[in-house]
Amino acid sequence: MTEMEKQLLSALESLQTSYEQQQQAWQDSYSSLQHMFEATSQALTHSDRVCQHLSSQVDSLRAQVESLSRNVSRLMR
Repeated sequence: MTEMEKQLLSALESLQTSYEQQQQAWQDSYSSLQHMFEATSQALTHSDRVCQHLSSQVDSLRAQVESLSRNVSRLMR
């Protein structure tokens, strides 16, 4: 093997190693993003449930306040 062939082989091996490292980094990043997406989706689902529950409580409290307001108005007459 000539010196030129050795250098070319070394360059190719270096490129292959670099490519494999970059591919692994991309796979790790993808896995991390996928995990973050799943966690965010679960948190959003939970937040939606909490918001719906709070909205129901607000509706119930509004109805109670309206009822109390009517009762107070009647009593003040």
